[in-house]
Amino acid sequence: MKNIFSLTEFLQKKRESLFDYATYLDLAQDLTIRIPRVGRNMKNSEWMADKDAAQLMMMTQSRAWNSINLLSINYSAGVSLAVLRSFYPTALEYWEEYAKYDKAYDATPEGRETYVAHLPLLGEGFDQANRLVCLGILLGWGHLLPRLPDLLDYHNPRRDGMLERLLAFYLSERGTPPDECTRHRPYFKTLKIFAAPKEKRSELMAGYLDDWYHASRREPYHDSHTRGTSFMGYWSWEAAAITYLLDIDDHSYRDAQFYPGDLVDFARTQRNNPNGSSAPAQADGELRANAGEPCPKAGMWEALDIAPQTKLYEQGEMMLDLGSAYGWTVWRYMES
Repeated sequence: MKNIFSLTEFLQKKRESLFDYATYLDLAQDLTIRIPRVGRNMKNSEWMADKDAAQLMMMTQSRAWNSINLLSINYSAGVSLAVLRSFYPTALEYWEEYAKYDKAYDATPEGRETYVAHLPLLGEGFDQANRLVCLGILLGWGHLLPRLPDLLDYHNPRRDGMLERLLAFYLSERGTPPDECTRHRPYFKTLKIFAAPKEKRSELMAGYLDDWYHASRREPYHDSHTRGTSFMGYWSWEAAAITYLLDIDDHSYRDAQFYPGDLVDFARTQRNNPNGSSAPAQADGELRANAGEPCPKAGMWEALDIAPQTKLYEQGEMMLDLGSAYGWTVWRYMES
């Protein structure tokens, strides 16, 4: 996600009304420099030669944090969901690499005295964990979620009731989720939504969103739009993930201020692929692929859209997002 919007593009596409262009530009330019720089440095054996465990841990930690922030910033700015989807596996790999170096640091004398969780669920790490889980679900990477417990469980004294209920749709061996949330407000109210009869869930979710920002007053993102360049947008990622997983009718809260409804639409386009795999879907013998994925077979492809468009792709070339009427673009293989 290296492309940065011009002011005109930003004003046309942004999803977060409170997001201003100066803040977006500052954050996007900074992160698109910082993130790849870590990778270049780590491939440089001379540069790596004198780095100790603490330095490597802090460097990879910064990249992991920045990667999930870049997803948030670009969502608020209006970057296409297909592009966000294509970046999620890379962000997850950055978190896993940080976990490796964090464990190596914890094995040192200094680290044994100061070790903390990769994602401290009792503190600000919860917000990052919530985004990792929810965006994995909503961007169609459900089959990657079994990799998250290694990140979430490390040195956390207990599990989170809401996150465990979300993960339970993809992992069967985690046991009964706890009945408490590690960050009480606003998230504890989601447990009632999971437990409620289907016909009550829409009303409960609408109430949750009405109270979401006020109930989040102790969370790190609260009032961040007043604090210089720390603002990345106000989004109840969990409301969207729960709506999708429980198949809640969201018409009553579709226009709620903090509800990322287009992510729910995006996730629902993959109903025929419940495991969230990025593999090309087969429909009635047809080969299909989604925008943001590498082309699985060279040849002519047709976008299933109004009106249809065709394009010749090379194998491995990224399938384009055409801003389709259905929320994102699905391509159908035609001929070689």
